[in-house]
Amino acid sequence: MRRIAAVVVNHNTSPYTELLLRSLFATHTPAGDLGLSVTVLDNESEDDTSGLRAYAARVGVPVLPSGFTTHTRHNSHGEILRRFVLDHPDAPHYLFLDAEAVFSQPNAISTMGGELDAAPDDVFAVGARIASPWEPETHNVVEPERIANLYDRRLHPYCALFRNTPLFRRVADQIGFHCYRALWAEREQYLDTCEMLSVAMQAFGYRYLRSSALVAHFFAVSYDMYGHERLVALAKQRDILLQRLREVRPTSGPHGDGGTSGRTR
Repeated sequence: MRRIAAVVVNHNTSPYTELLLRSLFATHTPAGDLGLSVTVLDNESEDDTSGLRAYAARVGVPVLPSGFTTHTRHNSHGEILRRFVLDHPDAPHYLFLDAEAVFSQPNAISTMGGELDAAPDDVFAVGARIASPWEPETHNVVEPERIANLYDRRLHPYCALFRNTPLFRRVADQIGFHCYRALWAEREQYLDTCEMLSVAMQAFGYRYLRSSALVAHFFAVSYDMYGHERLVALAKQRDILLQRLREVRPTSGPHGDGGTSGRTR
């Protein structure tokens, strides 16, 4: 059985995180070979967490404090991921999930796992292809020009499955997944979450794959980067998808045990 320790960071994104969990459970059959254990790590979110916590409790997913708040000086996402990996040394695989990811394709994680199992030893991870949250049931990819550089620069951590190897854990320990700012002689370069990790693994001769699985992503809802109107539009679409899933009769989750996680913490 494949065993996967999955982690989600909630940063004032509680409805999105609920949508993520509901879509994950709704699209993955309780196959015994998935072996998925999900943990939500919360940054003392100040939005309404009641819906998330109620659903998470129903399906056996722990919602635990991350050790950070929503008022940290810098983005804490990468450091939370690093601590999770180091706290779970025996997990054969790690799955990073952004709170604003949405599953619509059946058994996407199983697809990614099969691709990683079949990949050569120099592949350290596989990342999902980014789909549009506006039409998730059609599995359309968003505009290639908008996302091409995301795949070129780094393994995007919104939905990424990693092999747990000694080298990966060493890089996670000494370099981590957090953001960096490189000061070149004539310019500055910002490296986003998991970007320096991707560079380091590639320097050691390892690469990552783009999966055939498509997973939707809302993009940048934790921080007001693109203006209030955009956040309102995204929240409206989020609520439409969330309401659809709330009306679906609960079934066994991806853990194959009637919806309990077999938690790793």
